[in-house]
Amino acid sequence: MSGRCFWPISLLLLWLGCSGASEPGGFRAMLVPVDTIHLQEPDTLFLGEFLSVTTTLNPFRLYVPDFRLNRVVVYDSLGRPLQVIGHPGFDEPGTLLRPYYVLVLGHQLYVQEAYNRISLFTTAGEFLGRRRLPAGYDPYYPFRSLSDRLLVVSVAYQEPCSLPTEPACPETRVVSEVDTALTRVWRRWGAFPELYQKYALAPRQAMLDVLLKAALVVIGYTLDPSLYLYAVTDSGGVFKRRIALEHSAWRNPPEEMTVDLALNNRARWEALMLQSSQVRGVYFVADTLVLVHFDNLARGYFRAPQQRDYTRVLPYGVLVSLSGAWQQALELPGPVLGRDEALHLYIRLSDEPDRRLIGRFRVEVRR
Repeated sequence: MSGRCFWPISLLLLWLGCSGASEPGGFRAMLVPVDTIHLQEPDTLFLGEFLSVTTTLNPFRLYVPDFRLNRVVVYDSLGRPLQVIGHPGFDEPGTLLRPYYVLVLGHQLYVQEAYNRISLFTTAGEFLGRRRLPAGYDPYYPFRSLSDRLLVVSVAYQEPCSLPTEPACPETRVVSEVDTALTRVWRRWGAFPELYQKYALAPRQAMLDVLLKAALVVIGYTLDPSLYLYAVTDSGGVFKRRIALEHSAWRNPPEEMTVDLALNNRARWEALMLQSSQVRGVYFVADTLVLVHFDNLARGYFRAPQQRDYTRVLPYGVLVSLSGAWQQALELPGPVLGRDEALHLYIRLSDEPDRRLIGRFRVEVRR
């Protein structure tokens, strides 16, 4: 979808936000299907499991990090496999260890794996080396690109209250700005919300997205039903506002979900997880509109220790204007896996082997 198609939507949503009205005056947002991609799985290339996809346009390429079979599979717009990047292993060149996320920056791929590893490849599949953040920093969630640097939610162990076994402090920062070589952390900014400063909660994680042309960042925290907006300036991220989310399906934890409980009473911790909503991603879908994706776990999600059935989730969405003046619940047909630079959402429609379907959607506002 071309940028000009989003322009009227952005203007409309900006008007809605600036009007100060809590009701959108007869307008309603909805998901509109663009196309469906059937990931073809020939006998020699079955998929294991994946939780995210990364898409580039012109030409269209869909990068699927398969954390079960330890490789990244690249597809075209018709779902035909074009390339396999990486292979199973531990420390040998080109091996991947449970890859979860991919960032494409120019002709280079950053593959974020288990144990805080980052493997670098060219888009042609050539292995360039393996990286980690500088000593004392560990990443949590996907890297995002912002001009000449990368943003990543991360922990810095030199900061106060950096360990998840204790509540966060006001001085505990959330986001690292890192050079593209992953050798230097330029600065850190963002603070954990009050919920995480009051309790030593597990999971203590956050998700972010970047609107590159406006240097805006939105952050969501797993157990906090809120969205946090920052403007990135030469001095770091400047906090703009918190927007409380409204959705009838949101479930606050019935009691504290602490790290100690997760370590020492796994059965109770899993029971609380099944009773609690969790933010899974935040995505810009227009210049002034963000989708917050959260889910509730269904019975059967916890199959065994260290095993999860990622199909056993009930996905929900909340659309939020950046002004905070308007929001709307949005029905999702499946979990959101990512978005592209044209602000299309990629949503899992089927995870049945040999019939894995990913829908590409745009958000439209209609009267």
